Amino acid sequence: MSTDVSSIFSSRSTASTAADRLIRNQKQIAHVRQLWIFLGSVLAFLTLVNAIRRLLAWLTPIPEQSESGREISIEQDKDEESNKTPLPRQRIASPVQRCLSAVRAGFNILFFRWRAPVGPSFTASIIEQTFILIYIVAMLIWLLVDTRDLMAMMYQDRAALIASSQIPLIVALAGKNNVISWLTGVSHEKLNVLHRAAARTNFMFFWIHAGTRIHSGLPTTLDLTHNWMRSGATSLTALTLATILSVRPIRRAAFEFFLVTHIVLILIFIVAGYYHARELHFGDYIWPGLLVWGFDRSLRLGRTVWNTRLWNRTQSGDALVELLSEDTVRLTIRCKMSWTPGQHAYVILPTISNMPFEAHPFTIASIPDDGASNDGSDVVFLIRGRGGFTQRLRAHATKDHGCRVPALLDGPYGIPPDLRRFSTCVLIAGGSGISYTLPLLLNLARISSRNGSSAVKRVVFIWAIRDTEHLRWISSTLMEALDSISPSLVVDPRIYITGKKSLVTEIPVLATDSSSLSSSGSSLKKENSSRSDISQYSPFNVFNGRPDLKGLLIDEIEASNGPISVNVAGPSNLSAAVRHSLSSGNAGPMAALKGSPSVTLHIETFGS
Repeated sequence: MSTDVSSIFSSRSTASTAADRLIRNQKQIAHVRQLWIFLGSVLAFLTLVNAIRRLLAWLTPIPEQSESGREISIEQDKDEESNKTPLPRQRIASPVQRCLSAVRAGFNILFFRWRAPVGPSFTASIIEQTFILIYIVAMLIWLLVDTRDLMAMMYQDRAALIASSQIPLIVALAGKNNVISWLTGVSHEKLNVLHRAAARTNFMFFWIHAGTRIHSGLPTTLDLTHNWMRSGATSLTALTLATILSVRPIRRAAFEFFLVTHIVLILIFIVAGYYHARELHFGDYIWPGLLVWGFDRSLRLGRTVWNTRLWNRTQSGDALVELLSEDTVRLTIRCKMSWTPGQHAYVILPTISNMPFEAHPFTIASIPDDGASNDGSDVVFLIRGRGGFTQRLRAHATKDHGCRVPALLDGPYGIPPDLRRFSTCVLIAGGSGISYTLPLLLNLARISSRNGSSAVKRVVFIWAIRDTEHLRWISSTLMEALDSISPSLVVDPRIYITGKKSLVTEIPVLATDSSSLSSSGSSLKKENSSRSDISQYSPFNVFNGRPDLKGLLIDEIEASNGPISVNVAGPSNLSAAVRHSLSSGNAGPMAALKGSPSVTLHIETFGS
């Protein structure tokens, strides 16, 4: 078998004529163009879907609180009820609408909720794997079609041209500010999965180019005595090292090392690759990648300067660092930045980081001010000290609680869900995942207190924590929010203490100097309490053990009269449990066929 392959690679490549090489050059350029037409068509389709979705959302009005919040009380006296204006009956879905709901539920379960393993420690949704498979198959088709029974001469340079033409796309998929995200409505963190898949696919294509060239034998005009060939070898070496160092175990074990080496090695790969390809007049395939990277970095720099107002000496440009528990830090930065609840931002702390401009993403745990203050809003982060940067931040907070450190902020980023169109919202968080679900609740509470446009009638707020000490993080914030909501919105907060050594009866006293986020996220308010009993947490339903997510979700689906949004933030095992609960039974297509409300799932996963 090896002899046959060798003969294909060598004899057929050396037997080529000038006419063969002319045909080869024409076909490989045409195939690059055809591949980009295909990819552009896919992008245009996704853009159209996003535009239609946004148009329908804009044309569909959100009901006012006064309309959506009207509920029938089971304790009302019949005589009293007869004197009131009868409430409109819930519209019964037609068989066609139920069939469409069933199809949509099945599609969501199959492509978005089901996940399959990709490697030993990572899973991806079916929709992500579908796009990855389509991309790989398209690349292989345009590589191997019209190669005269896999003649090496016909595809060895084509592999390099196709891969080089994909560099701007790969760089764009990794950027925080990219046109793909703006057009499709897919957030940059979700596009990162496609970035890694595309990068590794093209890594194989570059090695196909180099391997077949070396196996066919390099003539004196193409050996490593030429600088442009040395540039090609340098470029491929840098790409190989970058690919090896980007595998998931290394990224998780030493993220800061990965980040620095990745930027340096990819920069070497692009620059050296450009000098290699320029010799053959194909440098124009590569240099746009640097342009895309520079565009993203320029926007990030501009946002950082604008958020911090570096030109304004009256701006403090620092962050308040507080130790909330033995492993959790609250970071508060005052700046003039507008964001949507559920978004995240990149924090730069030069005196804490190993490098001056090292940026780390964290979900914003507060909501913006009403606009009454001219000096901006408090952007608050709840950060667990795990390792690297967060561990150094925790050590600094332990040593000097309540100190201030220089800080820069890049953001906001992310496309959080608009919960106002749902009838019931279930917010589920584990540990520091509260940073994602708490702002969503605070925003709904603010809308309710002002009788704003919202169809939400009920919010179930679930937080699973290992230690009762974690209640200090949000206790006064949550109670203030619950006190401000109108009667039209029902909030059911449930706290689950999962630690074996922590019992409900051991809920701690809030110290007089303990502070908590205000419901608006604009100031740090002091908590004054001397009670040690559970009554100080009276708005909460506190339980020992883990929540029965499946039973809880079934109950909410059966009780809801409208669409339901389930929002999860926490470790991957928590999101997996929710996905499993929503993949069958009352949330499946058969339930939708019977008229059950639709369920939309939003997940923010971190950790393991």
